[in-house]
Order: sequence, then structure tokens, then C-alpha cells
Amino acid sequence: MQLIAHRGLARTVPENTLAAFAAALSSGFDGLETDIRLCADGEAVLCHDRVTPNGTPVALLSRKALSQQLGYLVPTLAEALDTFPDALWNLEIKSPDVVKTAFEIIAASRRSHRILLSSFRHDIVLAAAELLQVDCALLVAHHPASLAGLLQQALPHERLRGIVWDFEIVDAPLLEQVAELGFRSYVYGAHTLYEHAFCRDYQVSGIITDHPEFVGLTPAPALQ
Repeated sequence: MQLIAHRGLARTVPENTLAAFAAALSSGFDGLETDIRLCADGEAVLCHDRVTPNGTPVALLSRKALSQQLGYLVPTLAEALDTFPDALWNLEIKSPDVVKTAFEIIAASRRSHRILLSSFRHDIVLAAAELLQVDCALLVAHHPASLAGLLQQALPHERLRGIVWDFEIVDAPLLEQVAELGFRSYVYGAHTLYEHAFCRDYQVSGIITDHPEFVGLTPAPALQ
């Protein structure tokens, strides 16, 4: 089971920053999950929320203005990939406006990068599976009425063989059925030792977590 740090390890530093990513890798995580948005000056930046705490949309702010509002330097996608080329990256595309820029950066990145691209926008994931030489996954936060219906769209794409599930909706039969159909499951949102153990017992391919202590890791001091 690959251990992926949710937005880096953000206990003493801001999430989705180079310091958070460094802290996660120093603690023994295999990979890093992060969120990609487009800011007003055309930069693909790593930021989860659609709006800042004062209510301004990220898309209306330059990277400099966004960093000033959040109180730290917001990294770009290119900077993060260049800084940590050996990490497994779970890159979540948050909005359609960043697709062109993000795809160009990913396509131009070094071949050594291990990338799992995901999104709740399944049309974006399908496009990535067609255009990019990276693994792709559907982000899902509901229990599908028909698993076949969900996966049918993915079957023509060899690189689209992953699903990232919200722990809230997974159960053993669902994970077993997904595995039988040849798809890998990743899970986010586990918050207790029991929930992390459940994911390990059912051999999910990866867990995206904020809790290193529940997967046998000891948090290292943040590297500034």
C-alpha cells in the first residue's frame, strides 16, 4: 500500500507548500497529493480552496496576490515537480481552466516522474488518459449504483485503471469488486487507526492520509 501525504504533511507548515512536501517525504511517505488551480496570471498553482479566506476567487488573483492573502509563497506545479522529481505525485485537477497549462507542464516534465492524475471532473481524467503518458484515476465521493456504469468509460484507456475513493463510501464488497475488474483503489479521508487498518487489510493500492502515525511513520521536523 503506497503511503501518500494529503497536501503534504501540514502540521507545522501550510498545506500544499514545498515545506509540507519535504516534511512528508522526510517522514517516510512514498508520495504527495496536491491540488492544482489556475491563478489570474496564468500560473498553475497548488491550492485546494476555490476562494481565499476573505472570499476572493483564486482565479482572480495573481500568484503574488494569492501568496500575500494566504501568508506564504504558493508554489507552482512546475516548481513542485522540479523540487521533488523522485516522489510519487497524486495531482488533482480542481478546475477546467487549468487543464491546458497543467497538461503542458506534466507533458514536459522529466520521464522519471511518477504521476497519478485524478479529478472529480471525469471528462478531464478521460482527456488526460488520451493525451498524457501518466497513470490516471477517477475521483469518486459517492457509492455508485452501478460499478460497471462508472468503469465503462475508463475501459478504452489503458492508463485509466485507478479510482480514488472517499473512505466514507467504501466497503469491502466494493473494493473486492473493483479489484476483480482490474482496477486499483486509492482511498482518502480515513481518520482513525481502524480505518487505516481497514484499507491495509483490503489491500488498496494507496492511502492518501493526514495521519502518518496510523501507517507506521514518525513525523519528521518540517524543513523550512
